[in-house]
Amino acid sequence: MWWVILALGVVSAAVAGWRAWHRDRRQRALLAACWRSGLRFSVLDPFPDTSWLPFPLCGQALDPWVMNVVWDRRDEGIRAFDLGVVGLHAERPGIGDRRWMSCAAVPLPFSCPRLVIASRASIDPSDLGVVGAEVVLELETFNRRFRVFASDAHAAVAFCDQRMMRALMALPLDVAIHVNEHVMLLVAPLLEAGEVLVLLEAARGLSRVVPPVVASLYPPRPATGPHEDRWLQGRWSSEPTGTGD
Repeated sequence: MWWVILALGVVSAAVAGWRAWHRDRRQRALLAACWRSGLRFSVLDPFPDTSWLPFPLCGQALDPWVMNVVWDRRDEGIRAFDLGVVGLHAERPGIGDRRWMSCAAVPLPFSCPRLVIASRASIDPSDLGVVGAEVVLELETFNRRFRVFASDAHAAVAFCDQRMMRALMALPLDVAIHVNEHVMLLVAPLLEAGEVLVLLEAARGLSRVVPPVVASLYPPRPATGPHEDRWLQGRWSSEPTGTGD
């Protein structure tokens, strides 16, 4: 029986070694790609608010890891990064226990109810699921590629105007898009180094076509005071969540 245990140990060590080699190779390739493109790169997350993005993957997951962050200094707050999360019931999670994905975060100038834009061609690796009811939009070619779910149909219609729908259809990657409060989150399976830069550019492109009318419908909330930690409710509300100062 000892040889079975030994064989399992050898296999586990080989798998762990291969993962470490692949992780380091990809990281070096990403660093080189950023240097050639004039982008900033950091193995550790330099943005203090990533752990507080209004999505369970960030604020409610067990010990989320944010690594390999890429951004352009000209775009405030927009960045791409690797996100590793584990199940809620895991104990002492390690690197091998994590489910890794590539994400991009885009700050928004409003406080939007939650909506999800899901590609019909791929599975959302975030496992965030859908919300509310499905919203059918007026552009049939868009509906054939994407499904839109929203807790407030008016928010989905306002956000997905003609320019935004055409920008989404032009995306070079299959991504799931989650919008909640002041952030748009693009989620894809763990991408190769060159594709991470494509994801960042896609996020920058979407940020330029965000409809300004949404801000008039759902104005931004103060970062502190009675509307602080609003996203912890799991739904949008015009009522304050705390007493404030």
